[in-house]
Amino acid sequence: MVPYGTGADTVVASEATAVHGFPKPTKATGADRMGVVLSDFRPVYLTELVKQEKLREISIRFAEFVAGSNAAPGTIRAAWEKYCVSPRHIESRRISVLPDAEAAKDPADLDFATIPFTSTFLAKAGGPDIDDRLAIFREHARAALEKMYPHGDDAPGELIHVSTTGYRLPSPVHELVSERNWFRTTVSHCYHQGCYGAFPAVRMAAGSLAAAQSGLARAGGRVDIAHTEICSIHVAPDCLDAEHIICDSLFADGFIRYSAFTDDAFRERGGRGLEVIRYADTTIPNSLDAMTWRPIVNRFEMTLSIDVPRLIAAHTEEFIGTLLKDAGLDLQSDKGDIIWVIHPGGPAIVDLVGSCLQLSKDQISLSKAALREGGNKSSATVPHIWDRLLRDPDVKQGTLVVSLAFGPGLTAAAMIARVV
Repeated sequence: MVPYGTGADTVVASEATAVHGFPKPTKATGADRMGVVLSDFRPVYLTELVKQEKLREISIRFAEFVAGSNAAPGTIRAAWEKYCVSPRHIESRRISVLPDAEAAKDPADLDFATIPFTSTFLAKAGGPDIDDRLAIFREHARAALEKMYPHGDDAPGELIHVSTTGYRLPSPVHELVSERNWFRTTVSHCYHQGCYGAFPAVRMAAGSLAAAQSGLARAGGRVDIAHTEICSIHVAPDCLDAEHIICDSLFADGFIRYSAFTDDAFRERGGRGLEVIRYADTTIPNSLDAMTWRPIVNRFEMTLSIDVPRLIAAHTEEFIGTLLKDAGLDLQSDKGDIIWVIHPGGPAIVDLVGSCLQLSKDQISLSKAALREGGNKSSATVPHIWDRLLRDPDVKQGTLVVSLAFGPGLTAAAMIARVV
């Protein structure tokens, strides 16, 4: 069994039973509350995984190609070898802007002048501008959405598009809905939230389902959420500082869709899911400059302050403790029976949150495995972990799951759910 922090005595929860020995969270699951269940997770892939060692060598040669004769010999390689996220933490990532045929080559054989994305860096300093990069985003996002929704799929009542790395209007989701003649599908967008983007998207879906139940909207019993994160379009090979190299070697591309169902709709369809129990987010005080994600002339750029770990350490225990208390749970006595999904913003963040909450190595192993096996896929990362949990037969019905992520603001977002 994968060590997620669940015990062998996990039991199936019913309407009247306790889970793991503590009372069912009555505050969040009262009889007058409409339940929301996340299910039908469908990750899709546009490219093959590439080993981190190989991506590092490709990035070095790409940066040397962009710099030409302007870089002192050895400086680019020295910077990348110093700051690149180690293959000990990330084994492989998916990078959409490097075609599989090119990624399969030896890095020494790559001709960056002939690869569509990398060749554009010859035209001007800093590479393609935002409009050109977002045109690439649209192309890949559309390809991912076509895979998420094969022809013949049922149309959702609403489709929420989540992306931090690219957007335009009409959006790729607008295009899909229009071309499929899904006249009764509402299109919504959840953009620029950062790595915690899945959490407000779930909140939006729950609001739409509640509105439909009260007769204010027509979403019915199902709202879909689709993430298209293409971090690779924002690489900055001309920047050799630690912050840029860490970002360019940490982030990966990720695509996944899933559905939020009402209780009734979920019971009708069957399968496995995550029943949402409680949600919270907060803007950490005095943290506005700690993490930013903003458009500049030729890309989106992320900044990270050295204060981020201090701010997370100062507020995480209180934030999660309050969330659990509001759901009728206790952090200290119940944390050992919870599966913890910590967004792997990086190996240090996972360790820091684990330390703040006094979690064991086993309890943070799921998040570290997600980082190791695919890198940081921005908002798509946590939904990929949810999908992994629901596919694991060792994760029993009734198990509680607490998910947590951070993003610009500095924002912390979290959700309690139960496997059903």
